[in-house]
Amino acid sequence: MRRSDSNRERRRRQAEGVFELEMALREEGISVLNYDEEHELFRFPEDGRFAFSREWADAELLRKRGYFG
Repeated sequence: MRRSDSNRERRRRQAEGVFELEMALREEGISVLNYDEEHELFRFPEDGRFAFSREWADAELLRKRGYFG
């Protein structure tokens, strides 16, 4: 596997992990993001921008807005 392929797979696994965590938080009623059921992704409540899906996350924007450390 080439390095770019492994990086892509790592990013996909991270996005999937964040997605699963946020789904669990949503089930508990403590998610701070909005879930877009039609597109199966999470959006920021402030402006509706894409935050992440199961396959991809906007990590830079998530960090900038304080969702990632």
